[in-house]
Amino acid sequence: MNGELLTDDDHRHRELEARAASLVNPASGLANDYLNIYNEVVMLVETLPNMPEAMEDILNWRPTTYQDYFSKSILPGSKNALENYSKLDADFRKSFEDVVAELDRCATGSVVAIRRHNRQKGDNDPAGLEQICARAGATLREILQRASNIVDHGQQQAEEVAQRRADRLLMVRIQAIKDVQDFYSRPRF
Repeated sequence: MNGELLTDDDHRHRELEARAASLVNPASGLANDYLNIYNEVVMLVETLPNMPEAMEDILNWRPTTYQDYFSKSILPGSKNALENYSKLDADFRKSFEDVVAELDRCATGSVVAIRRHNRQKGDNDPAGLEQICARAGATLREILQRASNIVDHGQQQAEEVAQRRADRLLMVRIQAIKDVQDFYSRPRF
């Protein structure tokens, strides 16, 4: 810049600034890094049947809010993530927080179910534990995908998903009407 020579520290500082700017997705104003706490619990739950040493980590897992996550984070861009979050449209932020609350309930419920199974059965029912973990993992992944869609695509994606669902339901209804009409149009004897 203007003939200045940049030091290694200057380059590192610029690299950190660039990574900080990329922490927040411009489509939504949200940082995907927050969802890593849920990716972690999904991974732990899904691997538990084959990795019993993950039990302690699962039992110690706790949800945290977006604000708490970034206020305690050492990631470059955490302050930027918090600033952007405070500026989000209230309805959009609520739709994101609603999905996160569902993730919290499901993850916490999964931890409780695993803890209960561990206390009651210990290592004597690996098939039961595997079922609990498989169900929990699948449910968590589905909710996590919805949260990721909001982070990755913003409000537009939420509207598209709702429209896609409405279109699908309408097509099912149209097909059902056609099936009924077809049934009554056939001779019966």
